[in-house]
Amino acid sequence: MTESIDLKRIRHLVLLSEELHFSRAAERANLSQTAFSRSIQSLETDLGVRLFDRDTRSVMLTAAGRQLLASGRELLGCAGRLVAEANHIAQAEGGELNFGAGMMAANLYLQDALTVLRKRLPKLVMKVEVNHWNQLVQRLEQDQIEFFVAYTCDPARQSDPRFDITPLPAVPASVFCRGDHPLVQHRSAPSRQQLLDYPWSSVLFDEIAPARLRELLGLAEGTVAPLDLGCNDLQLLRGTTLGSDALLFTWRAWLEEDLRTGAIRDLGALLQPGFPGGRCSIASAIVCHAGRTLSPIARQAIELIKAAADRPQ
Repeated sequence: MTESIDLKRIRHLVLLSEELHFSRAAERANLSQTAFSRSIQSLETDLGVRLFDRDTRSVMLTAAGRQLLASGRELLGCAGRLVAEANHIAQAEGGELNFGAGMMAANLYLQDALTVLRKRLPKLVMKVEVNHWNQLVQRLEQDQIEFFVAYTCDPARQSDPRFDITPLPAVPASVFCRGDHPLVQHRSAPSRQQLLDYPWSSVLFDEIAPARLRELLGLAEGTVAPLDLGCNDLQLLRGTTLGSDALLFTWRAWLEEDLRTGAIRDLGALLQPGFPGGRCSIASAIVCHAGRTLSPIARQAIELIKAAADRPQ
């Protein structure tokens, strides 16, 4: 086994593990299929193990390939961070930062944080993926992003040993409706049970949102939460709320102007009985690989996001 590891061939290992197809992986590597196959074969020879089982119809990772894949991705991630840090040191005002954010984090924290970062580093190249937790975890594991900040209320997520997780302050949330909704025209306060008579909308958090709604409405375990529209476009959610009897479950801050004018009402404040515990909130967290050193630019970005999260929303 050779002591020299070629990062280009490690990248080919990762590409083939993602595509499980030599032609597609070779195209992503900008190589001919023959050259790409030789690269994989030479890596297997140097490592002394077979990484893929392949025949004329399929390509599959071997057990050894699965074990080495994680280390290969980590090696590529470390190399990428080394280059990014060197660029940062050499250029002072440049470099590259790739990270992810959930919809709520993007709406509440990123504008201020990224504005400051761009003023500090005018030549900085940033790529921000806005998605939900499961997709961002996958990007983090594949070293496509350095960290992400996203909604979480699941204890299993907060204790995942693969990651360093830094909770951010929870922000007020509630159930909202249009200003002349039937539920706010009644003389009596609406009940949680009455909310079930109407369709619901929410930002597409992932599978945790329905569970959170079941808790807020006091529904029995296993009951399907009343989410009829999941969407990652805030203006579309606002428009459907204003134009229908649909109820909207979301964080409060982005609706403040509509609440001030009365176009949208906070149903949660009117409920009898109210939410369990008397209030509703949604929390995000910053998620990084456990035990890995972040690039200087990523550390700056995280500190700015923390500062934005600590400010009253």
